[in-house]
Amino acid sequence: MSTPAADLDLLLVAIATIPTPWKKWPGGYKRMDSALVDAVMSIRFRYGRERQDGSWTGARGAVLRYEKHSKHVTASERMHYLAGQDPVALETILNRQKVHAGKTKAFAIVEAAKRFEAIGVTEPAHLRPNDADHRTQYTGVSGLGPVTWEYFTMLLSHDGVKADTWITEFVGRAIHRRVRSEFAGALVKEAAKKLGVDEKELDHAIWSYASTTGLKGMPEIP
Repeated sequence: MSTPAADLDLLLVAIATIPTPWKKWPGGYKRMDSALVDAVMSIRFRYGRERQDGSWTGARGAVLRYEKHSKHVTASERMHYLAGQDPVALETILNRQKVHAGKTKAFAIVEAAKRFEAIGVTEPAHLRPNDADHRTQYTGVSGLGPVTWEYFTMLLSHDGVKADTWITEFVGRAIHRRVRSEFAGALVKEAAKKLGVDEKELDHAIWSYASTTGLKGMPEIP
């Protein structure tokens, strides 16, 4: 997707206002099942924070609870195990949040795991972000879309931008008009290339700044 040079210049100006050093990308997973749980649980949900007892809230807490639940499973069987979970029982480990009115995130996770298992994609090394079939196994699940598909691949060590609400709002305010998430993601990728940084590092810097400040220092879009 090509974007106007003027938009890129305006975005670079806005990025320059983010305090340095940037908050670092927290990293992903060596487990495909954990990455899938994180990607789906992150939909319209906070990342989470660590409690005094060492447990976590938010999406991160859900992942840690699932990893504890599945700690007896061998690495080669993890996606098979996730695909075989009873979604209702899984809700008690994760939570009962929904991807839309008719489906909880637990049901979406299990369905996606089954679809990946059906085509033999069960290890991080198997996943190819640019493979249309792999992408369809995720986005073909009702409630799961291209934004968290890209996040899922990022969690498995691929570069990318999760153009969620905060990223899209930051880009829109930077260039003074409403934009779609696809456009926002493409423009952030161009900015990362221009700055010589990883896309996910810039993604996390923008997301951290936006979610922490609420973008109160940036004029709202007319």
